Amino acid sequence: MNKIARIHVNQHVIKANAKNGENNPIFTIKQGGSNTYAHNVKVKGEMELVYSPDKPLSCGAKVWIETRGEIELDGKIAHTSSQSQTSTVSVQPTTQLAINLNKSLKEFLSKKRKKIKNKNKLSACLSR
Repeated sequence: MNKIARIHVNQHVIKANAKNGENNPIFTIKQGGSNTYAHNVKVKGEMELVYSPDKPLSCGAKVWIETRGEIELDGKIAHTSSQSQTSTVSVQPTTQLAINLNKSLKEFLSKKRKKIKNKNKLSACLSR
């Protein structure tokens, strides 16, 4: 039997995506002590929708889905057997990797531009 998985929507990511024009995964799947993130989640088998305002998950979620069924994340199967020592597989689509790389590159170039700008200011001051 699979370990219990808890799936919830991360509203902070939804807000950040809207604000920054990004497309980060909004679903969090908590299973076996690890978190996996996905854009699409399909559960095969029984599931239960839980609302627990008095005892939220450690992340603060008050509504989530619980299942021991097989889970498909972004088109790939991700499940853990209770007999196995491994946790859920991390599925991160190629588009997400490209977005993260692009973001990191923008931050890097922004820092470089600031350094160059500061060097130009120093050179201008020294040449006076």
